[in-house]
Amino acid sequence: MLKELILAIRAYFTAHRFILQHKLWKWMIIPGIIYAYLFLVGMNYFSQYSSLFIESIILRTGLKSWVDNLSSDLIGFFITMGSFWLSFTLLLFYFALFKYLFLFLFAPYFSYFHLRIEAINKNEVFVFNAKAYQKLLLRAWLLNATNLLWQTVYLIPIVIICTLPIVGWFTPFLTIILECYFFGYAMLDYGLATEKQNKVATASYVNNHKGLPIGNGLIFYMMHLVPIIGWITAPFYSLIAAQLNTQELKDKEL
Repeated sequence: MLKELILAIRAYFTAHRFILQHKLWKWMIIPGIIYAYLFLVGMNYFSQYSSLFIESIILRTGLKSWVDNLSSDLIGFFITMGSFWLSFTLLLFYFALFKYLFLFLFAPYFSYFHLRIEAINKNEVFVFNAKAYQKLLLRAWLLNATNLLWQTVYLIPIVIICTLPIVGWFTPFLTIILECYFFGYAMLDYGLATEKQNKVATASYVNNHKGLPIGNGLIFYMMHLVPIIGWITAPFYSLIAAQLNTQELKDKEL
């Protein structure tokens, strides 16, 4: 798994050279700006309402008055830490929902963009194939709907557990791994789909190479730490890196 994580991280640097070599920037700018705008608006909305949500929980459950009456610094510390980790977990939960929103909205463009990347990799002249495009698009939508369902099933108990003292403080790390895995899975599936692997074979492949989706998703989210440029480029670097990863690993296996 560690080797696959390294391969996934290295693929982003290969993707950067790939973009420069084939002058793919022009295909990234406008959709990248749209994505960055959606991300900025979503983060602004989340920052405004997440703190109000947590404060409402503390007040309605009576925790605030209970802690004030006890006058215990230790219990106050636990409540503060619990609030912090709950806020952080909710941020990750927001990222999960936002991720699926943009994966659904951008699936038509990602499907088209991936077919162009595949043609470049095969040294072929790109010819738009409507049937192949429709199959790839429908598959992407179905996969994202399925992943949304499963990730929600996993995240709901994690959000509940994160409110528990000490034990709950470690749940965000599990949430990060899940978030990276499901995002990387969505990106890798574009490459696997064009190799004509069915959904069961793809799920098995990704499950046997967990480091690839986790590494792909991890770098994708880390790119968001770079304002504007990172927000604009992250989705497309991730898509290209995933395609290069699957091709590289298959070549080695063959």
